[in-house]
Amino acid sequence: MIRTPDFLIIGAQKCGTSWLHHQLRQSRDIFMPEDKDFEHFSYVGNLNPAAFERYCRRFADAGGARVVGDANAAYFWTRTGSPWSRQPDSFNPDIPRSVHAACGPDLKLVLILRDPVERAISAYLHHIRHGAITPATSILDRDLPLGIVDMSLFRIHLDNWLAVYPRAALHLIPRLPSDDDDSVRLVEGACRFLDAAPPERARYHLAPVFPGLPRIVDAQGVWLSERSGVPDLGAGQPQRVVGDERFWRVVSAAELEALNGLLDAQRISA
Repeated sequence: MIRTPDFLIIGAQKCGTSWLHHQLRQSRDIFMPEDKDFEHFSYVGNLNPAAFERYCRRFADAGGARVVGDANAAYFWTRTGSPWSRQPDSFNPDIPRSVHAACGPDLKLVLILRDPVERAISAYLHHIRHGAITPATSILDRDLPLGIVDMSLFRIHLDNWLAVYPRAALHLIPRLPSDDDDSVRLVEGACRFLDAAPPERARYHLAPVFPGLPRIVDAQGVWLSERSGVPDLGAGQPQRVVGDERFWRVVSAAELEALNGLLDAQRISA
């Protein structure tokens, strides 16, 4: 018998989903495939019964696990209608309804967020690190199908999901953990929501699974360290030296101010 997921971690991208996925996999009651971010619901070409059956085979090793789940940081990305709402070709324009159609109304959703400006900066540096853009690309570029700004429009995405699933189906973690004890509290809260035993406390680890590039964020913008090893860093950007370390500015003060203005209303505290 093929099992379907009982819950999904739906995002948001660059908000600790890999950390949360790692933590929940430590529970004896929870089975989650190791390969996070399997993009089944993200693309319209997967929205057919045969593809869904292949997707569900990822849960074949669940055995007697009480709860089966999956995680994809991009599932929270819905259509916002903003100037930055450009998605990759064939990207699913209505992930919430596709999830509901395949997994049913009893599915539970887990969502972890952070400050939306911090998320946009983290996403911007992530794409620089992986070569999708260069440090010369503006963080406010509207022509990129990367969701750097658009994925931080948290309230719009949340409303789009809540138009399909009731609020009671969603467990919201509005922030990243601040220390190890906070890490335990956040994970145990998610496990209570999923009706699963929490991991043993000794297994918790606060450190992010994918640490970001070394940077400074201040009133003058976002500054990237030369230790980052990013190609083209320093090509015309202002620079500063802190201690014995050199930094180049990749986001200007004006861009950062504009980003704060755009995303201020998107902050979610609870």
